[in-house]
Order: sequence, then structure tokens, then C-alpha cells
Amino acid sequence: MTWTETCGTPAAYERATIVAHTAIAENIFRIRVECPSIAPRALPGQFAMLRLADRSDPLLARPLAFYDVVDPDGGDHPRQADFVYLRHGKFTTALAGMRPGDDLVIWGPLGNGFDPPPVERLVLVAGGIGQTALLCLARERSGRASFGTPRRAGPVARQVTLLWGARHAGSFGDVEDFRSAGCDVHLATIDGSAGHKGTVVDLMDAVLRGPDAGTMHVACCGPEPMMAAVAGWCSARDVGCSVSLEEPMACGVGICFTCVARVRDAAGGWDYRRTCVEGPVFPASSIVWGHDGDDAIASRPT
Repeated sequence: MTWTETCGTPAAYERATIVAHTAIAENIFRIRVECPSIAPRALPGQFAMLRLADRSDPLLARPLAFYDVVDPDGGDHPRQADFVYLRHGKFTTALAGMRPGDDLVIWGPLGNGFDPPPVERLVLVAGGIGQTALLCLARERSGRASFGTPRRAGPVARQVTLLWGARHAGSFGDVEDFRSAGCDVHLATIDGSAGHKGTVVDLMDAVLRGPDAGTMHVACCGPEPMMAAVAGWCSARDVGCSVSLEEPMACGVGICFTCVARVRDAAGGWDYRRTCVEGPVFPASSIVWGHDGDDAIASRPT
């Protein structure tokens, strides 16, 4: 399956200048780049591949979800894109040292993005820095923005809720972005330093009550064990759920096959699907999670 067949719009390749770069939480940064060929095309949940310009170490680009797209003149023609990342490995440590005026090389938008069905209540569930893939969707489905070229008119939800879980309060950055996007925001921390004490699934139990499963859909991004738990919660209640996988990527365009995930098919079996092309968003019920995947491999015909 080609990129055009997946999303209808080819990706662009651009040398992009950093226009802003700030720390927003503990080891978490928000970077804004000038990319007029890319920003207007981005849909909620899509990503771009970023690498440091004029450097060969680190050699490979890294995928970052579009956090937001911006028209610096205050209009409706975005030419800048925001990305949020956690400083962790070689690439993000080097990226954290970049300053406004420095250049990055970017190609995108890539992947399929989120496109949940029309529902009364859209619930966004984030773990760690999984919120990065969800802000544009919140803005679209609350009726505050539209995205893509041509602009996509996503169905507006009556209520948009963000449930965001992290280890401690220092992991939350720019929470007000979601309130400004029309979200009812609820936080959870393992240590109890902010919001509900417990996991984000505990928070789901506390907040999502009542017989509204048929009018609710969950969009989720975060660490795989957390997404598997959210998928299980939704399955037990017959709630639709879409997940954005965070598989490691090398090329971002489906050539290298390093980002494959195990996805169930209509016949009841499963096969590998490329997260960068067929994903990163999949129905949660289609993913072979964790130990389920070990069982599936053991029982798969050879």
C-alpha cells in the first residue's frame, strides 16, 4: 500500500528552521519549526520524521507526532508545526541542544492519523507524553479547528474529555492547551502528586461512568502496556477504541519494515503491518498485545 493510497496526499520534504524551543515539563520540550509545505497538510494523529540538518550523528531520523500546527499571523493558514518530545536517547538529547535559527530536516505528514466515528463523547486517553498525538484531534472534534489540505470537516462531539496519566506531576506540560481546545481535563499520577492517585485506567473507572458506551469512543496514545490495558477496559464495556502505536521507526515510509506490529485480520488470524504506513492508528481490538502475541505466535500455522 502506497502513501497516496493510504492518505491521498504525498509527503513533503523540507529543511525547516526552528522558531521556538522551550522546556515545558521535566525533560520534556516543545519545539516549533517553520515548515510551510508540511504544516498545512497535517491531520490529527499523523507524524513527521525529523533529523538534524548537516549532521550524520545520529544518522537516522526520528518520528514525532504533530502536536499542533500554527499560523503565526493569527489566521487560518498554518505554516509552522509544534512537536513535543521527551529527552531520552541520542537524538532527543542532541535535539534539546538546538536553538531558534537552527535547521532540521523534516518529511511528512506521514501515517493515517485519527479519524474516529461520530460520537456524543470523545475520550482522549494519554499516558506519559502520549498527549502529543491528541491535541489536534481535540481541537478538531470540539469544533475549534480543521486540518489538512483540503480541510477535513471532522464530526463535532458534544463532549471531549482528556484523561492523562503519568508517574508524577512534573511530567505534565501545557495542560492548558487541552482546556483551551474544549476538553474536560482529568489527570492521574502514580504517586498522587497531581489529580487522581493511580493509573490512567483507574482514572477511567472514576470518570467514565454511566450507560453511554454506544455514544462514546476512546482515542489513546502512550506506552504499550497502558494502551493494552485501555483496550481491555474498552472491550469489556463494548466501547470503540483507536490506538496510536509508538513502534521504533527508521525510514517512516514503509521501506525498512522495522516498525511492524501484529494486527488481526478479518479471517481471525494476524499478520505484520507497518506502523508508519498502515498506522500508526489502528482499532484497539485488532492489535495482538503483549503475551497475547506470544500465544498467537505459538499457535500460528507454519
